[in-house]
Amino acid sequence: MKTQNLYKKIMENIELHEILSEYFDFELGDFSLNTKNYFFKVDNSAKVIAQDATGGVFALIGEGETKDLPVIFINSEGQVGKVGHNFEEFFSLMITCPFWRDLLKFSGNGQVIEMKKAFPLLKDELIEDFPEIETVRKKILSELNLNLITNPIETLYESMSSQCNFNVYTLENEKVDSLFSSYVVTDNPLWKNKLL
Repeated sequence: MKTQNLYKKIMENIELHEILSEYFDFELGDFSLNTKNYFFKVDNSAKVIAQDATGGVFALIGEGETKDLPVIFINSEGQVGKVGHNFEEFFSLMITCPFWRDLLKFSGNGQVIEMKKAFPLLKDELIEDFPEIETVRKKILSELNLNLITNPIETLYESMSSQCNFNVYTLENEKVDSLFSSYVVTDNPLWKNKLL
C-alpha cells in the first residue's frame, strides 16, 4: 500500500483515530510544514503529521514521493530519531510494538542487547494495561491490509542507526539529543524483582 493511500485511509477513519490515540499515543493531524510551531527546526523539508499526548511530534523528512520519506520523532524533551524508513514501516512497527519509545529509553545508549532485555518486560506491562491489545492490533492490520513486523527490535534499531540526511535543532539553534537513552532495565525499580 502506498504511504499516501495508507495515510489517507487512516485519516478518513475516525474510529481508528480514537484507537491510535488510546492504545498507541499517536494523534493524527493535517500536514504542517511549519515546524517552528512545534519548537524545533530541521535543515531539510519536514511535514508534521502527528503528535503524542506529551507534545512529541512525528514528521516526514525530505523531498520527493511521500511514500519514500523517512519518519522522525521528536519527543517533548527534545530528543530525536529516525523511527521508520517510511510511514508504512513506522506505522507497522508502532502497531507491532506500541512501547517502542520505552525500548529506546531502556537501550543503554543504543544497544540491541539491552533492548532485547527490556522487550519482554514492556510487553508484559502492555498486556497488563491493555489485555485486549491483540484484538485491537488484528482489527487495525485487517482494516489497513498490513502485517506485523517480525523483528521490531532490529527494525527500530536499524532505522535509528541508519544514515540521516537531516539535522534537527531547537529554536535556539542547538542540536538535539538522540532518542537512544542511557537507561537499562536494572534502572527501573519495578523490574528488579522480575529480573531476580
